[in-house]
This record gives sequence, C-alpha cells and structure tokens, in this order.
Amino acid sequence: MAKISPKDNFLQLAGGGMPEYVPYFTFMGNEEIPEIPTKSAGPMLFVPSTPNEDGSVTNMWGVTTFPNQETAGSSMPEPDVFIMEDITKWGDALKKPVFKDDLDFEAMAKESFERINLDRDESALRTGLFPSLWMALVSFMGFEGAMIAMVEEPESVKELFDYMTSLYEPYYTKVLDAFKPDIWSMGDDICTERGPFFSVAMLEDLYMPFYHRFSSQAVERGLPIIFHICGFIEPFLPALIDVGVKYAEPAQETNDVMSLKEQYPNKMTYLGTYDWGKHYPKDYPNYDPEAVKQDVRDAIDKYSPGGAWAPLIWPVSYVGDPHIDDLKRLIWNECYTYGKKVYGYED
Repeated sequence: MAKISPKDNFLQLAGGGMPEYVPYFTFMGNEEIPEIPTKSAGPMLFVPSTPNEDGSVTNMWGVTTFPNQETAGSSMPEPDVFIMEDITKWGDALKKPVFKDDLDFEAMAKESFERINLDRDESALRTGLFPSLWMALVSFMGFEGAMIAMVEEPESVKELFDYMTSLYEPYYTKVLDAFKPDIWSMGDDICTERGPFFSVAMLEDLYMPFYHRFSSQAVERGLPIIFHICGFIEPFLPALIDVGVKYAEPAQETNDVMSLKEQYPNKMTYLGTYDWGKHYPKDYPNYDPEAVKQDVRDAIDKYSPGGAWAPLIWPVSYVGDPHIDDLKRLIWNECYTYGKKVYGYED
C-alpha cells in the first residue's frame, strides 16, 4: 500500500470520507505524537488585550475575563458583571475593537508558520477568522439576558451580529490569500449536553445568515470547514452541513454518532466522541495503563467502521497537576498506534 501523508489522510476524511487509517485529530496542534495531521495558525488583527493587576484580562469587546482552577486555567467572564443590559443599546455598551496599525498579512503568515513549525506537506493548516456570536452575546449579557434578547428583540440581536461580522469580513480575502489554509475553522458553543440552547428556527433566523458570511469565501475556494460545537448537536446538523461544515468537533458522546453516520452519509465527519469526564480513571492519579489503552481501543473499534470519524481526546485536570501529561501521552500514542492498524494500513 502506498504511503499517504498525515495531511492528505486527514483531508481524505472530510465530509464523511474514508481515510487510509484512523488519524488522531490534533485539537491543539502540539500533542506529543509522531504525526500532527493538522496545525492551526491565523492572523492577529486586533491590538492584544493587556492583563489587569488582578490577573484578569479585558478583551477587545470590553468583557473582563478571569483564569481559574475550575476551568483548568481557561479564562471565563467575571460572574454577574455584564457590559450590556439592554440589547437595543448595544452600540453604547460595546467597546469598539482597535486594529493594529500595520497589517502585513504575508508577514503574519510567515511568522505564524515559523512559530508552529509548519510542514505543509505533512500537516493541514487550519485558519479561521470569526466571532463566536452566541458565546460573545452570552459574555455581554449572561445566558438569561442573551436568551431574552433573542426572543424580545431579535432585530437588535441581528444588528449587533451584523456589526461584529462586518468588522471581520473585509479581511477574509487577505487572510485566505496570505495563509492559504487547507481547512477553514469556525465555531460556536450553541448546544448543551442535553440539547441546543435555542431552537432550529432561531438558529436559521439569527445565526445562519452570519455563519454563511463567515464561510462563503472558504466554500467558494473549495475548502472544508471544521466547526467547534460542544454538546448535543443533532438538531443543528442539517444547517451546519448547509453552511459547508465537513468536520464537527468535539462530537460528544451525547450524540448518536453511529446513527448520524447512516443518516448523513458522505456529508459530515465527527471528531471526538470520547467525553473525558466519562473516561476519567476512577482512582486517578493511580490507574492501570493497559486499562486506559483498552478503553481507547474500544472507542476506536466502535466509531471507526466506515470512516467519517477520528478520535479527539483532551484530558484535563487541575492547574499544575504533575501526572496529567503522562496520561495525555499514553492516550495520544495509543490513538496513533492503534489508529494505524484498524483499517489494515499497518500490521
């Protein structure tokens, strides 16, 4: 059998495809495995936010976020502090982002590729440029405020989304021309584990016109889209397919991925289906390495038949956990070695 590059193998997986072997989706691009099928890089358009004295950061829209132990160091908006109380007055509440003075896209691409050590023959480049509209709205108003605004003032919500989209839109051609990505990245965490935050009708009315604007140039260039969307995504899949999404991640276990593969053949690829909270070793940091590896193999055996799937496993723990990196390496290398065998690519 002729050898295939990790990049081409992953691109062959797009839209429900059948790869030569099961790749491991390198979510961060720095996983410690012999092959990195995808890496991510993009432009820095806006003046970076600077940390406040208390360690918080006020982002480009004016929202203050804090890193914390409960989210493994990720930043979250300050609880119960919102920049926007009335969606109809969004123009007064929202901070206008400041762009860098000199935007040299070719130079940004070159610097990015050097920083991530990109080998374009071996790794597919993922590039994206978009605001996650729902998550941004939640950060402005809180979950309840965002939902009320969508019901009571949908036109104001669309005005806000149009403003945010229009800030990015003029740069899409320049980014695509300079970075020449293999995959266009988008995402919005619009679902909970049990179901979407809002109806399909609201998705179609309030969000899809802007998702289409985020994706249109990439689709015109024939690029597959990868969309980050947590939770139970099944009701939203037709809309995502319509916008050009070919990979959905992390495709959590709450979704019936085996049924979805049959329902939407040759349409969508699912990355993930291994919710860390359901596989966390019971006696961690004491665990049986062979049991962990067998758990990984069981997931690959279940979801890999027929293609349209690849594992995405990102173990998380408390900040400073001295044991988590060894567990990550164990899991990632099992994905890599076993993934090479299940379709007969390697013995």
